[in-house]
Amino acid sequence: MELNQFIDAIGKAESRLGEYWEAKVAVAGIITAVQFHVELLALFTLLIIIDLVTKWIQLSYTTIKTDSYTPDLLESIKAIPEAHREGIISSKKMKTQFCGKIIVYVIVVMAGNIMDIMTTHAHGYGLVMPLCISYLAASEVLSIIENLDGAGVSAVHDLVNLIKRRRGT
Repeated sequence: MELNQFIDAIGKAESRLGEYWEAKVAVAGIITAVQFHVELLALFTLLIIIDLVTKWIQLSYTTIKTDSYTPDLLESIKAIPEAHREGIISSKKMKTQFCGKIIVYVIVVMAGNIMDIMTTHAHGYGLVMPLCISYLAASEVLSIIENLDGAGVSAVHDLVNLIKRRRGT
């Protein structure tokens, strides 16, 4: 590309930048308003996906484990397709669990947010939404750790026991 063509391309881009500025400002405002919630939803989704994958690892581990053979983590991961073929891992069930968790999490966080708005108006601060988010995220992390423990990952076994002792269960 020659210099004149480059300068012309920059001039055209500059002139188009100002077109539809009202719509661009409105879209930017909407994105700014929902950015936190979209990010939170994406992070919860990521936690749930990790939970589901570790559940698959646990199920495949129990599929190939015998009295004389204890698979390692990599062998358990490689056995996921076999467990799926045998019907031990069900895509339909996993999809239902995934969607159900997302719906529940969204409802709980929305309710916590509404309660925080109410308490902020009454007291000047809100604590419920952060508490809901922390509890739901901690529950997912505990589930991930339990799944890995159930898949024979010895590195997390003591952590599961420690968390359960702290919870009093």
